[in-house]
Amino acid sequence: MIGLVAAGAMLLIAIAAQAAPSGSQKALPINIQANNANFTQKSGVSTYTGNVSMIRGGLTLTGDKLVVTRANKNSPVQAVLTGSPAHIDRKPDASDNQRVTGHAHRIEYTNGTSVITLRGNAVVNRGGDQIQGAVITHDVDTGQTHAERGSGQDDRVHITIQPGDGTP
Repeated sequence: MIGLVAAGAMLLIAIAAQAAPSGSQKALPINIQANNANFTQKSGVSTYTGNVSMIRGGLTLTGDKLVVTRANKNSPVQAVLTGSPAHIDRKPDASDNQRVTGHAHRIEYTNGTSVITLRGNAVVNRGGDQIQGAVITHDVDTGQTHAERGSGQDDRVHITIQPGDGTP
């Protein structure tokens, strides 16, 4: 069981490392592209629809609708991306040479915390390893990953771990 949780953590560590607010990550801009955009300055809420793409460093989130909330210039950006499904793609970097991909009906991201959450048929892939669950959450600061099952009798968390280089 500990090995399964560790494998799940390794999948999401690579994702969240790109999204983490520590060090030089704080200075990375968030770039958004969409077919339509609506912004209400008073509330700090902007909504993007149609072929939405949000990019920050090597992290790319894509989906159908993105709602971004930012109370003021100094507050963190909270982003909720939905899709059928919404996708996450993290390019390899110097600290991790494997691409991480995944999808869920909803992806929640805040650049002010170290947490990224995938909700609704969540799947994360890294180097052939895979974790599936109704909800997958990873906290970069604590290194804790949590995968939850769905409400159905057969809705369980599934983890696939590929053998390593020295494993038969």
